[in-house]
Amino acid sequence: MLSLSLHSAVFTEVPHDIMTQSGQDVEMACSFRGAGPSYSLEIQWWYMKNHRDWSEKPAWTTNQVVPMEMSKDATKISLRLSSIKRSDEGTYECRVIDFSGSVAQHHRVRAYLQVEAERSLGHGSADTQHQEPRHRGQGSQADLHQKEGRELKRRSADDSTTDCTESCVL
Repeated sequence: MLSLSLHSAVFTEVPHDIMTQSGQDVEMACSFRGAGPSYSLEIQWWYMKNHRDWSEKPAWTTNQVVPMEMSKDATKISLRLSSIKRSDEGTYECRVIDFSGSVAQHHRVRAYLQVEAERSLGHGSADTQHQEPRHRGQGSQADLHQKEGRELKRRSADDSTTDCTESCVL
């Protein structure tokens, strides 16, 4: 019978595959409890445009990692992606390096983001009607979203050539 020590390293929350529409915001959570103290952990988010490309080449990226939160002896890093575009579709990987032992231990978990085209505003569906004020910039929820989005959004609206094309450190 396998017995686990109280100090074994484990993911306490993993990101899940997500299907969403362009223009929406998503959040992927990754929480890890290491074998040692939380300050001995390095947590990274990586993006792979093509899930077959697992190269280690860093490239420029467009989104930001939310700061660490401590909960129940685990370190949590959430990745928030705002105003999703079709080009954001791909595999996102949470990588953890645990430096608490004599040899660094590497852990990773992956999730796939699938992005559907945004629905046309002319069809009158309930989802579309709910989204209309956001596109017009009206309403308190839309204003709050826009304010938060300014902090998270790091891509240029005029320059789509800067999007990550292969593998990116987030």
